[in-house]
Amino acid sequence: MIYGYARISTSDQKLDMQVDALQSAGAVEIYTDTITGTAKNREGLDELLSILVAGDVVLVWKLDRLGRSVRNLLELAEILKSKGVSVRSLQDGIDTSGPLGGFLLTILGAVGELERETIRERVQAGMSAGRRRGEHQGRKPKLSRLARQDVVDSVANGSPAKDLARRYGVNVATIYRILSDAVQGIERGDRLTRKQMTTI
Repeated sequence: MIYGYARISTSDQKLDMQVDALQSAGAVEIYTDTITGTAKNREGLDELLSILVAGDVVLVWKLDRLGRSVRNLLELAEILKSKGVSVRSLQDGIDTSGPLGGFLLTILGAVGELERETIRERVQAGMSAGRRRGEHQGRKPKLSRLARQDVVDSVANGSPAKDLARRYGVNVATIYRILSDAVQGIERGDRLTRKQMTTI
């Protein structure tokens, strides 16, 4: 059986064009969603996926109507393939039931993987550059720079971590995290006194 799926991003857009095209192409039943592509839950698509059986065809106006991203599209394509269901896109000219359609999806998958790797490399490069400049990584520190320095100095002078935690209104784990960061600072070349280095 041929099912259609149509999606628009806002209520201002019209589904009519997509629905008419899907009906003209042979879709017997059409499921729709009016929601952004980034939204995780799509009732129309979820309902369609729940009734599909082997041999069915999902017809869409364009592939970007089906998947929120290249990765999501490929995940859906794999789910449909495991069910024995093929996807046809009117505008993209892709039919996953044929060898060419499967090949194109493989290329899309490679492009998606390359995109993810590129983003990951950029993030890691940015974090490395930030660490070299001495910038804090991750969450904003609970204590100011001066307070963190006082913690290190106080421990070096024999103050218990529990007392420092009470003084600054944080838990003991935060105090130990500050001390750990100070040790990592040594590796970055931050200056600590010999007494601090031997106490931490």
